[in-house]
Amino acid sequence: MYGYFRNTIHLPFIESLIIIFILSSMLALSQTKTNLEVFYSLTDSLTDEIASHLPDKDNKMFLTLNLGESYAIFSNNIKSGLKKHGKEIFDVSPGSQSLPEVNVNLTDAKVNYSDIERSGWFGDYYVTRTIFIKGDYLISPSNDGLNNFYFASVDSVKVDEIETLESNSFPFTKGEIPSEPFFSSLWEPVIAVGVAAVTVILFFSVRSK
Repeated sequence: MYGYFRNTIHLPFIESLIIIFILSSMLALSQTKTNLEVFYSLTDSLTDEIASHLPDKDNKMFLTLNLGESYAIFSNNIKSGLKKHGKEIFDVSPGSQSLPEVNVNLTDAKVNYSDIERSGWFGDYYVTRTIFIKGDYLISPSNDGLNNFYFASVDSVKVDEIETLESNSFPFTKGEIPSEPFFSSLWEPVIAVGVAAVTVILFFSVRSK
């Protein structure tokens, strides 16, 4: 009776642990956003700031985006972000002086990798990923003048995943990866050989006894 009861709770417990482990691994992988997705998140922050400076009573606005060819991909995302705040956007001035006009200049968008480190002696290499956008915007009529903006995201990503996080179609999503630390690459083979040698010595020592 005791053995049956033990088996009925033991197997589901192990299965639950396996499921939790698999789900945790999948969640960890899904949390790593591509560089372009991070840029979209930053432009969302930009539209949140712009919307906070617009009069609540005005749902219509005239928008001019100066993004250049390099960052034109953000145009739809910026418009979508403003529409989520209830703004109706005109690309051509409707001729009404009562509508606020927003002029956005995106001057730089970049990815930087730094501080390469290894997780444990033989773990994966990680780098600090810094992604930012900067520029300025002007709202007319307004007494705020020119507003400079800088939004950044900093996290840690695996070096082996960087190729999948970047986009060949958009060069600004790429960054220079730091080289592997010299002493790390030098000592790892030495440590591996040392561990193997100690293991062999212990094995034969135990057998001789």
